[in-house]
Amino acid sequence: MPPPRSWTSPPTRREITLLLFSFTIFVLSYNLETSLRVVGVSPTKLNAGYLSTLGFGSKDPGLEPDGRRPVEWRDELEKLIVGEWEWKQGQIASVEHAQESLFLKPLPESGEVSTYIYKAGAGKTASRSATREAIGVGLTKGVSIGEQFVRWGERIPETRALVHVPGYTIFENLFVLNGTFYLVADKPSSLPPLGSIASSLTDRSQAPTPKDWRIISKEEASTLFGSFGGRIFGTSWLTTDPADAQDPYTLFSLYRTHSSLLSPHSSGAFTSSSGLRIIPAGTTGIDNVSPPVRLIFPSVPSFSSPGLPPADANPKTHPPLRIKSYNGLHPHLLKAVFPTMGILYSEDWKDYVDMHVAYMYDRIIVADSGAAERGREQWTVGWIPPAPKKSGNNGELRRRDEEFQVSDTREDVEARRRAEEDQAGKPVWAAPFVGLNAPDDWWTPVREALLSYLRLPSDFESSNKQTKTLSTPPSRTPILTYVSMQMEAASAGPRLRTEDHAALLRGLRKLEKDGVLGGVNVVRGNGSMDVWEDRMSAIAQSSIVIGPYGPHLADSVFMPAPLPSSPSQEGHQSIAPVLMEFFPPGMFRRDQEYAVRSLGSRYIAWWNERKFAGNSLPPVMGFSNERLPHLNGVEISLDTDVVIQAIREEARRIGYRERKK
Repeated sequence: MPPPRSWTSPPTRREITLLLFSFTIFVLSYNLETSLRVVGVSPTKLNAGYLSTLGFGSKDPGLEPDGRRPVEWRDELEKLIVGEWEWKQGQIASVEHAQESLFLKPLPESGEVSTYIYKAGAGKTASRSATREAIGVGLTKGVSIGEQFVRWGERIPETRALVHVPGYTIFENLFVLNGTFYLVADKPSSLPPLGSIASSLTDRSQAPTPKDWRIISKEEASTLFGSFGGRIFGTSWLTTDPADAQDPYTLFSLYRTHSSLLSPHSSGAFTSSSGLRIIPAGTTGIDNVSPPVRLIFPSVPSFSSPGLPPADANPKTHPPLRIKSYNGLHPHLLKAVFPTMGILYSEDWKDYVDMHVAYMYDRIIVADSGAAERGREQWTVGWIPPAPKKSGNNGELRRRDEEFQVSDTREDVEARRRAEEDQAGKPVWAAPFVGLNAPDDWWTPVREALLSYLRLPSDFESSNKQTKTLSTPPSRTPILTYVSMQMEAASAGPRLRTEDHAALLRGLRKLEKDGVLGGVNVVRGNGSMDVWEDRMSAIAQSSIVIGPYGPHLADSVFMPAPLPSSPSQEGHQSIAPVLMEFFPPGMFRRDQEYAVRSLGSRYIAWWNERKFAGNSLPPVMGFSNERLPHLNGVEISLDTDVVIQAIREEARRIGYRERKK
């Protein structure tokens, strides 16, 4: 009888056979595809579907050359995120074959063609309706990777100032490195003084320090920047002000500066039925006047509230929603009129700073309220860039030959002349309006873009219907919008007394009932996200806008443009909309007045029963020197009977005709 076996006993022949068989099966299974090829299975059958039918499963086949998963692996989520499109080797996805040459661009020096592009809205254009193309402001071509890298070697581009008025400057080839702006020029006198361009980041009332802005020679730039750097393509807008120095006219003044690149005698921006391009090529001698691509706030964080909840907060409760920093712009407004514009805040700006690489801006508009404030006496002086082939003409200053006109009435012309003498009363953002020329219809593209977004008829359509003949004046019953602050928080701004508010509403409803007004809209002043479209639609269609003073009336710049008058009308006055602003006695500020009158609209200020218009406006008084005045807790009294009578007269002037009884 054989002795009993233990775990130290040598393996038997049966055990060795089982081990060898198991190891062979493991190797064959682990390398199943290779094993099947060895035994003669066709490679075309070795796909996920075939193996799964055999019950073996399969490994992830990876991504296809176009970056997507194989067809049999795609699901609805991937189709939603990536999309469905045709692609062939050697072609650019979602780009017509005839347009490929626009996007295939050689990389610097190597001559190799790069087919990687950044292009928004490729293929079919997204539309806001089934029968209408998307109307907005945007780019038509993408930018290749090669274009975002510049190797200048020893030939570093020189900075050029195209347009300048204190606080508002348009540059080409402006550099930034480690958070410092650099103007590269062998002749510093060819550029405006740094103190009229920007301010110190630590003290807005002072000129910039060398850490903020510097002018360096091309030789210094080559040493400092090296032989290459990044390129920020297109046109950028940049405002250096912090959040507490922003105001609701940021977009208004930046776009006015941008429009100065066009000839004062040009026909303005091009608008068509199929699309809207914000700035067309003009006849100013400046090539490629392109729309803005990005708006940069290097001193404004994305949120004004802290990112982390308080230490004593209950960890089981959801943290409160963070508050966006104030930048003077309603978020819906930019989406409506500049749908392709990106916004960069201080966090984004820090990314550029921390890269320690020089970046060059193709074209950039720099706005700085501190520089504009310090240079008020220079607003009416134009700056001429130096002639390239002439000496002794560097940075020459000249007095403007013609005054910027905003109205054709004698009353408004006199008011404008008086305002020019009182420079201190103008809002700080008015510098480009005083010192720079622009087409008469410079604001039209922005308003047209808003009307398209709100699905309202274009001004061109309305004007053509109402002015087919000048033998009879156009007749229209005006619509009035009352921007009310009664429903807002006490800290939101001034409001009418409760009894005056109620009396004003009764008077407006009576005017509407009598046919004097075609409609009365009462909208909230601060335009929260859920009511913004209704508020803007009301203002965009209103010939009369009224409300207590404050930045909530800034959207009145979107009122209809003035209509031409009939030769039969007395004085040939244009039919212009009107803004009425209610102040407490002894207080007056010109922000809203200057904005609407720069577009040709009329303006009336009220102190209770006292009316101010034209050249009878009071001087600026009753406000602090801050950009945004203290508006909290102010209640305004108003003689509503006098105001209602004035509204009746304005409605009659705009186009009201008494009905025959």
